[in-house]
Amino acid sequence: MLPLTSRRRARRRSISRRLTTALVVALVLLLLIGGATQIGRQSHAYDEAANRALAAQGSIVAAESNVAAAQFDTLLARMQTLSRQVLQSDLDALVLSTGQQAALAERAAGAPDGAGVAGRFASVFADRADAVASFRAAVDGLLGMHPAAVAGTSETAGAAATPTLLTSTAATTRVSAAGTLLQRADATYASVRAALRRAAGHGQLPRSVWVTNAQLWGIGAVTDQVDLLTESPTLAVTHDLKLQTVRLTPPALPPAASTALGTSVLSPTPTVSITVVLVNQGSVDEPHAVVQFALAPQAGGSSVTSTRTAAVAAGGSVTLDTVTFPVRAGHTYQLTVAVVVPPGQASLAGTTTTESLEIAQGT
Repeated sequence: MLPLTSRRRARRRSISRRLTTALVVALVLLLLIGGATQIGRQSHAYDEAANRALAAQGSIVAAESNVAAAQFDTLLARMQTLSRQVLQSDLDALVLSTGQQAALAERAAGAPDGAGVAGRFASVFADRADAVASFRAAVDGLLGMHPAAVAGTSETAGAAATPTLLTSTAATTRVSAAGTLLQRADATYASVRAALRRAAGHGQLPRSVWVTNAQLWGIGAVTDQVDLLTESPTLAVTHDLKLQTVRLTPPALPPAASTALGTSVLSPTPTVSITVVLVNQGSVDEPHAVVQFALAPQAGGSSVTSTRTAAVAAGGSVTLDTVTFPVRAGHTYQLTVAVVVPPGQASLAGTTTTESLEIAQGT
């Protein structure tokens, strides 16, 4: 056994070590608590700033969305009274504006957690853009329309797309689904608005509602709307292809006094080329417009024929590929250019031209 003095010294050293350890632990705890408090203060300040920024930028997006909602309501009320061209233009403009709003909302949200306030905010405008795009697709499919060509792209007025046609039932289902998506977006926006108001910074978003009467998006109401569209006289399908110009190469010479009426005299040439501009004055695109060419010798013999096919957008025109026929000097031919009219085209005016071509003798 240790002497009494040694035991006392050992106890004092043990107590000293325990006190030192306790002091170190206390100091560490104080540092941790202080750090956590500081982090909490900084985090709270960050959350306040982030929420206020989201509210500020989000208010701009919401205001633009409210304008689009008003335009959409107006379109819904008068769709059946519009022409096909105006209806398509209005639908395209709404799809463009809501798509831009969705992009702005995504930028305002930053890179958020999808379940967080910022993520749900961005989803509102993405859903609205999707709903409007789906609505346009349903109307286009019902009426046989398609979005207009965008200026500066490779698509031209003559390259009309073939629309994906929908039955009235299918269109009704898609329109109703678009309404459901808009209502979901409204509910999400209301929850985001309330959550942001309660959160740090107390950000304020304006009210934004697209569906003010849910009954208008029920199957029965949508069915009635679809019937109005299909029965609308201004939205009716009309076919009206015409020959706008028929140009000869070489061109006809100035007629002489002896030239028979309806005859064009061409300078001596081994070939004659015909270039046609076809115009679509109907209300629908003609993706497979056909024009037939025939050149028949007047003195007898077999005629030579050719066909050209092109797509012509409603209200547009297209220059067909040139057709070239062999000819002989001193002979006369009858040229016939005729549009193969699509089913349902009532007017035949301007669809056919017939002309005698006299090829002058060489000198």
